[in-house]
Amino acid sequence: MDFPSMLQTVIIFIHPLFAIGILFWMYKQYQYRSKRLELRGIEAKKYRENHEKSGVLIFRSVLVVITIGFITNSGIGFASGEGYYSLFPSSLHGWFGIMGLILLTILVNSGKTVKALRESSKAFGFELQRHGRASDLVMILLVLHAFIGFIYLFQLLVL
Repeated sequence: MDFPSMLQTVIIFIHPLFAIGILFWMYKQYQYRSKRLELRGIEAKKYRENHEKSGVLIFRSVLVVITIGFITNSGIGFASGEGYYSLFPSSLHGWFGIMGLILLTILVNSGKTVKALRESSKAFGFELQRHGRASDLVMILLVLHAFIGFIYLFQLLVL
Protein backbone atom coordinates (compact mmCIF):
# COMPACT_ATOMS: atom_id res chain seq x y z
CA MET A 1 0.00 0.00 0.00
CA ASP A 2 1.56 3.29 -1.05
CA PHE A 3 1.46 6.41 1.12
CA PRO A 4 -1.33 8.31 -0.73
CA SER A 5 -3.75 5.39 -0.54
CA MET A 6 -2.84 4.76 3.11
CA LEU A 7 -3.40 8.45 3.88
CA GLN A 8 -6.74 8.34 2.05
CA THR A 9 -7.78 5.31 4.12
CA VAL A 10 -6.85 7.07 7.37
CA ILE A 11 -8.82 10.16 6.30
CA ILE A 12 -11.84 8.01 5.43
CA PHE A 13 -11.75 6.43 8.91
CA ILE A 14 -11.67 9.74 10.82
CA HIS A 15 -15.40 10.42 10.37
CA PRO A 16 -16.60 6.95 11.45
CA LEU A 17 -14.27 6.79 14.45
CA PHE A 18 -15.46 10.12 15.82
CA ALA A 19 -19.04 9.16 14.96
CA ILE A 20 -18.80 5.96 17.02
CA GLY A 21 -17.75 8.03 20.03
CA ILE A 22 -20.69 10.38 19.54
CA LEU A 23 -23.02 7.41 19.04
CA PHE A 24 -22.17 6.08 22.51
CA TRP A 25 -22.36 9.58 23.99
CA MET A 26 -25.81 10.09 22.48
CA TYR A 27 -26.96 6.72 23.80
CA LYS A 28 -25.83 7.72 27.29
CA GLN A 29 -27.68 11.02 26.83
CA TYR A 30 -30.78 9.12 25.70
CA GLN A 31 -30.76 7.04 28.89
CA TYR A 32 -31.62 10.20 30.83
CA ARG A 33 -35.24 9.67 29.83
CA SER A 34 -35.61 6.59 32.00
CA LYS A 35 -33.07 7.64 34.64
CA ARG A 36 -34.82 10.94 35.44
CA LEU A 37 -37.83 9.04 36.78
CA GLU A 38 -35.64 7.32 39.39
CA LEU A 39 -33.83 10.40 40.75
CA ARG A 40 -35.08 12.96 43.26
CA GLY A 41 -33.91 16.23 44.80
CA ILE A 42 -30.40 17.58 44.32
CA GLU A 43 -29.25 14.42 42.57
CA ALA A 44 -31.99 14.82 39.94
CA LYS A 45 -31.15 18.51 39.47
CA LYS A 46 -27.43 17.77 38.95
CA TYR A 47 -28.23 14.96 36.54
CA ARG A 48 -30.58 17.23 34.57
CA GLU A 49 -27.98 20.03 34.41
CA ASN A 50 -25.42 17.53 33.16
CA HIS A 51 -27.96 16.33 30.56
CA GLU A 52 -28.51 19.91 29.37
CA LYS A 53 -24.78 20.66 29.09
CA SER A 54 -24.10 17.36 27.35
CA GLY A 55 -26.86 18.05 24.84
CA VAL A 56 -25.20 21.26 23.70
CA LEU A 57 -21.76 19.62 23.58
CA ILE A 58 -23.13 16.69 21.59
CA PHE A 59 -24.70 19.09 19.10
CA ARG A 60 -21.40 20.93 18.63
CA SER A 61 -19.53 17.64 18.30
CA VAL A 62 -22.00 16.40 15.70
CA LEU A 63 -21.41 19.59 13.69
CA VAL A 64 -17.67 18.85 13.75
CA VAL A 65 -18.15 15.22 12.70
CA ILE A 66 -20.51 16.20 9.88
CA THR A 67 -18.02 18.81 8.70
CA ILE A 68 -15.29 16.16 8.70
CA GLY A 69 -17.58 13.88 6.68
CA PHE A 70 -18.32 16.60 4.13
CA ILE A 71 -14.64 17.52 3.80
CA THR A 72 -13.70 13.86 3.37
CA ASN A 73 -16.46 13.25 0.81
CA SER A 74 -15.51 16.40 -1.10
CA GLY A 75 -11.83 15.53 -1.05
CA ILE A 76 -12.45 12.04 -2.37
CA GLY A 77 -14.87 13.41 -4.97
CA PHE A 78 -12.48 16.07 -6.23
CA ALA A 79 -9.64 13.52 -6.34
CA SER A 80 -11.76 11.16 -8.44
CA GLY A 81 -12.85 13.94 -10.82
CA GLU A 82 -16.42 14.51 -9.64
CA GLY A 83 -15.85 18.24 -9.26
CA TYR A 84 -18.42 20.36 -7.46
CA TYR A 85 -20.95 17.52 -7.35
CA SER A 86 -18.88 16.06 -4.54
CA LEU A 87 -19.95 18.96 -2.29
CA PHE A 88 -23.40 17.35 -2.05
CA PRO A 89 -24.16 14.02 -0.39
CA SER A 90 -23.74 11.22 -2.89
CA SER A 91 -25.29 8.45 -0.82
CA LEU A 92 -28.24 7.63 1.38
CA HIS A 93 -25.85 7.87 4.32
CA GLY A 94 -25.10 11.51 3.51
CA TRP A 95 -28.76 12.46 3.15
CA PHE A 96 -29.63 10.67 6.40
CA GLY A 97 -26.86 12.71 8.03
CA ILE A 98 -28.48 15.95 6.89
CA MET A 99 -31.90 14.75 8.09
CA GLY A 100 -30.31 13.78 11.39
CA LEU A 101 -28.73 17.20 11.76
CA ILE A 102 -32.09 18.88 11.16
CA LEU A 103 -33.79 16.61 13.70
CA LEU A 104 -30.97 17.10 16.21
CA THR A 105 -31.30 20.87 15.82
CA ILE A 106 -35.03 20.58 16.53
CA LEU A 107 -34.25 18.34 19.52
CA VAL A 108 -31.73 20.78 21.00
CA ASN A 109 -34.08 23.73 20.49
CA SER A 110 -36.87 21.73 22.11
CA GLY A 111 -34.61 21.03 25.08
CA LYS A 112 -33.83 24.73 25.41
CA THR A 113 -37.56 25.49 25.31
CA VAL A 114 -38.21 22.95 28.08
CA LYS A 115 -35.48 24.53 30.17
CA ALA A 116 -36.82 28.06 29.60
CA LEU A 117 -40.39 27.01 30.47
CA ARG A 118 -39.23 25.16 33.58
CA GLU A 119 -37.13 28.12 34.78
CA SER A 120 -40.02 30.54 34.22
CA SER A 121 -42.32 28.25 36.26
CA LYS A 122 -44.63 27.67 33.30
CA ALA A 123 -46.13 24.34 32.29
CA PHE A 124 -43.53 22.39 30.34
CA GLY A 125 -44.95 18.84 30.30
CA PHE A 126 -46.17 18.95 26.71
CA GLU A 127 -42.86 20.33 25.43
CA LEU A 128 -40.97 17.76 27.52
CA GLN A 129 -43.02 15.00 25.90
CA ARG A 130 -42.26 16.40 22.42
CA HIS A 131 -38.58 16.56 23.35
CA GLY A 132 -38.67 12.91 24.41
CA ARG A 133 -40.42 11.79 21.24
CA ALA A 134 -37.96 13.75 19.13
CA SER A 135 -35.14 11.96 20.94
CA ASP A 136 -36.78 8.62 20.08
CA LEU A 137 -36.85 9.61 16.42
CA VAL A 138 -33.23 10.81 16.50
CA MET A 139 -32.09 7.53 18.07
CA ILE A 140 -33.91 5.47 15.43
CA LEU A 141 -32.39 7.57 12.66
CA LEU A 142 -28.98 7.31 14.35
CA VAL A 143 -29.08 3.51 14.27
CA LEU A 144 -30.14 3.50 10.60
CA HIS A 145 -27.52 6.11 9.75
CA ALA A 146 -24.76 4.13 11.48
CA PHE A 147 -25.76 0.91 9.71
CA ILE A 148 -25.89 2.58 6.29
CA GLY A 149 -22.59 4.31 7.07
CA PHE A 150 -21.01 0.95 7.90
CA ILE A 151 -22.08 -0.39 4.50
CA TYR A 152 -20.98 2.83 2.77
CA LEU A 153 -17.54 2.58 4.42
CA PHE A 154 -17.02 -0.85 2.88
CA GLN A 155 -18.11 0.53 -0.48
CA LEU A 156 -15.54 3.33 -0.23
CA LEU A 157 -12.73 1.02 0.82
CA VAL A 158 -13.42 -1.67 -1.78
CA LEU A 159 -14.16 0.46 -4.82
